[in-house]
Amino acid sequence: MIKIKLLEILDRKEAWALDCYPEFVKALNSVLGYTVETINEPDESFEGYYLMPIGGAMYLSEKYKKWITNKSFLLGVFNADIPTYIKKFNPAGLTNWSLFIRSGTSIIGKTKVIDKVYTLEDGDNIMYEDLGYDQYIPILKDGTYETVAKSILSYLEVYDKWLKNK
Repeated sequence: MIKIKLLEILDRKEAWALDCYPEFVKALNSVLGYTVETINEPDESFEGYYLMPIGGAMYLSEKYKKWITNKSFLLGVFNADIPTYIKKFNPAGLTNWSLFIRSGTSIIGKTKVIDKVYTLEDGDNIMYEDLGYDQYIPILKDGTYETVAKSILSYLEVYDKWLKNK
């Protein structure tokens, strides 16, 4: 299994829009069977992935832009900001804010990774194709954050294999 840490921006409370985040963390810990470490700055020696709660804080993300890399999965990005996050930061993947707060399991990730696990039908709406990303639902929504956590982890497992074999 891949290694995960929660990377929280210290001054995120100024623009926090993810009241569901504590519920997600509890569910993530339940799915993994251990308490995920929470840190406030990247660990140079860490070889896993950071889950970063964004919650619409674009100005904070700009301040911490060195933290958002291809090893960062962003939680709760405002829909209008998704193309900007993709262009500026090239994250491992992300979730849409409005879907994340309602325990949606939709993932926006690298098209090359999604192609390995999901077959697009002709005419499927590819929202971020020109940016090298697409959206898919690895696990259908059931209203629980456990399923959201499983959805994110399943994507990151495939993403990790893709990144290592790139």
